[in-house]
Amino acid sequence: MLNRDLFHGFSLQSVDDKGRVAIPADLRETLDGNSPAKQVLITRHATLPCLVCYDAGWAQELNERLNNAARAAKAEGKPFDETAERRAQRAEKATYDANGRFVIPGFERERVGIAKWAFFAGDSDTFQIWSPEVLMAADIDDDDLKDRCRYYAAAKKVAL
Repeated sequence: MLNRDLFHGFSLQSVDDKGRVAIPADLRETLDGNSPAKQVLITRHATLPCLVCYDAGWAQELNERLNNAARAAKAEGKPFDETAERRAQRAEKATYDANGRFVIPGFERERVGIAKWAFFAGDSDTFQIWSPEVLMAADIDDDDLKDRCRYYAAAKKVAL
């Protein structure tokens, strides 16, 4: 898809008891540019214990890619489980205010263990939201991401 800004930046944000959190300014600026409707789509990462967030334009791109893959598989006589692929794209939509505040859907928040803090990480076409504690305990090969989370936690005097 053309003319989309990419998500870059990191931040540790507090989460209130209702699951409200503010999207960091650099990520929110990208969302605003890509999706003036002030909406973010939220789903669980396919393999990591975190959330993945993106704008409606990226959702349309993913849908187009899925449709193309289904057509190509059919043309080549190859099996393609479109139902499973569509299931992987399930997302909840949340509206955010001018300050970037939105409520992380309860089901999604619970699935990845987000409680009092949320660590945001820009990841080009999407951004991730992690529970800092889950990230620190995760068996992933990304020491840089863990180091960044530690850095932002220390800056806010948050013990991990």
